[in-house]
Amino acid sequence: MLSKGEGRTTSFVGASFTRAQLRRLPTDDTHAEPGRSNIWLTHMHGTVVHKKLRFGPFELSIGERALRRDGRVLPLGDRALDILTYLADRPGEVIAKQELMDHVWSDVTVEEGSLRVHVAAIRKVLGDGQFGNRYIANIKGRGYSFVGTVVPLAGGTESRNARFSPQGRLPVRPIMMIGRETVVSEVSEKLRNARFVTLLGPGGIGKTTIALAVGRAAAEEFGGEVHFVDLESLTDPRHVAGSVATSLGLALTSKDPGLELVDLVRSRKFLIILDNCEHVIEAVALLAEQLYQESEQIYLLTTSRELLKVGGEHCWRVLPLDFPPDGAEQSANAVLRYPAVQLLARRVAARAGSFILTDEEAPFVAEMCRKLDGIPLAIELAAGQVAALGLKNTVARLDLLKLAHRSAVARHQTLKATLDWSYNLLSNEERIVLRRIAPFVGHFSLEGARYVAGEIGAGAGGIFDAIAGLVEKSLIATRFDETQAQYRLLGTTRAYALEKLEEHAEVDVVLRRHAEYVAGYLELQRVALLAIECAEADKSSHVPSSSEPTTRLKPERMRYCG
Repeated sequence: MLSKGEGRTTSFVGASFTRAQLRRLPTDDTHAEPGRSNIWLTHMHGTVVHKKLRFGPFELSIGERALRRDGRVLPLGDRALDILTYLADRPGEVIAKQELMDHVWSDVTVEEGSLRVHVAAIRKVLGDGQFGNRYIANIKGRGYSFVGTVVPLAGGTESRNARFSPQGRLPVRPIMMIGRETVVSEVSEKLRNARFVTLLGPGGIGKTTIALAVGRAAAEEFGGEVHFVDLESLTDPRHVAGSVATSLGLALTSKDPGLELVDLVRSRKFLIILDNCEHVIEAVALLAEQLYQESEQIYLLTTSRELLKVGGEHCWRVLPLDFPPDGAEQSANAVLRYPAVQLLARRVAARAGSFILTDEEAPFVAEMCRKLDGIPLAIELAAGQVAALGLKNTVARLDLLKLAHRSAVARHQTLKATLDWSYNLLSNEERIVLRRIAPFVGHFSLEGARYVAGEIGAGAGGIFDAIAGLVEKSLIATRFDETQAQYRLLGTTRAYALEKLEEHAEVDVVLRRHAEYVAGYLELQRVALLAIECAEADKSSHVPSSSEPTTRLKPERMRYCG
């Protein structure tokens, strides 16, 4: 049940939350006040200095709270300095307007117009837009992004062995995590013992959220030396080592950056989180293996849609959130025991201002979470439609590929964008097979996939290699019964694959092959069942005693038994 009300209180089945509680979660960062940038940096030799950032002709000293050009302090108010610091410390990231306002005006409520006024003041001081210089971009419908090139400095001396963390520390942003507490604990323990763990799973499953939670939990153990490297925007694999070095506050100068990085850090203790590895996987794999093998105190946590496949790597497959199975009790209290429903309820409450799950609506929530396969991103995106249309209307009209969230990172703004990211990394044969197995609802066999996919132009073993590749890239889920492996496309992936099938004008051909396969499979099942019945009839053909049951076949079936 949705209530437009004042939008201040959120509740579901006895639990109430304010908007602020939903938006703000503790960061567990022992080296920075939540929502604030790190001010102090320490050289490896022990000298404490202010953190400074340089972009274009400007130098921003965070500790001194001063913006300079050619050594002259420029006039900029406190609020504007806070905004500039927050953006410049996260170059390339799109920061939602609400996040900026929460950071700068943490204790008061302001209108968006106040933010625009201060951003305009910053742009004026920087001469933003003059002579082609750009620093702050307004990303329509999402927020602001610092688009200038930022060079970290330390006390005015750029020592390549100085320790500072311009972009490497864990992002200071609220994280909603439900149903992952056990996973975080177990991954932390695995990482502590194995030193190298990859969180594996499809897009939107929550790998980054878990990695950040593990990093925050380990911050004290690593003395704050937990560094987060987001590889999403990286397009050139040759820059992987440089990105990691930048996050650690190091400058690389040799022609072999990987080996140089290892030499610089081999004696130190770090936890390095490499996020979104799949599109530069070979370069990440090489560097990760070097860091793992050539050091004893470098710990690696990577997130990817496929494994790195190098020595020392331990896989942790991230599973969907539990959701009510078909046939389970459908009361509000019963379905709210499942994390997928809890997440949906909280996100709807955050969007609508108030949400109370009733027994009447509980079955619709359970059905929606099943349709979304318990994928956190899909659930969060669906919450927006529930807040606007209500549960019943949303379930009836749910279009998985059109669910959207403006303030998310680009690959997570829609489920289609998330799947586009994965699809673009596939080989041609994998793309063909993915779209052609889309007609299967539920589990299917390798033989079924081979028949329906048909010729893919890659030789006799091509279909098997393609299926294996799709499994490795987390686009096909697997299970094993007593005789063979069974495969399944998640609902969101299947909807996407059907769309691709239409784009390539293959719907009629593939659906016909699928129908032929299903008909043949059912005929085989019918013949097998008939054979069992005939065998049972043979056993009962002798004259039974009065104590034995009599087995009879219907007349129309008897003619099929020789």
